[in-house]
Amino acid sequence: MLIVEDEPLIAMDLQDILEDAGHTVVGVAPAMQQALDLAAGAVPFDVAILDIDLAGSDDGIETAHRLRGEHGIDALFVSARREEEARAQELGWKPIGFIAKPFMESQILAALEWVEAKR
Repeated sequence: MLIVEDEPLIAMDLQDILEDAGHTVVGVAPAMQQALDLAAGAVPFDVAILDIDLAGSDDGIETAHRLRGEHGIDALFVSARREEEARAQELGWKPIGFIAKPFMESQILAALEWVEAKR
C-alpha cells in the first residue's frame, strides 16, 4: 500500500494504522511525482490511500488517475472536504472508497477489508 498525504502527522497515523493491522506500506509520498516514483519501484502494491487536497499544485484525483492508468493501482480517498468526492465522481474517477477526515482507524480498516473481499 502507498500513502499519498502531505500532512506528516496524518501520514504517520495512517502508516501506523495500516502496519499495526498487518498491511505493508511501501512508502509515503507527499505529492504526485513521489507517488509515481514509488509506483514504478520494484515493490508491487495495488492500493493507494490518497488525500485529494495535496499541497502545491498537485491534485490527489489526478495522482490517483495516473496511478491507475500507469500502474493499475486503485485509490482510497481520505479528505476533509466532502465536495471533493463529488468532483472525483464528476471527472469520471471511481475510487474504491472515500473517507472523510477526521477519520477513525475502524473506517480505514473496514474500507480495506471491503476492497480485499471484492478481489
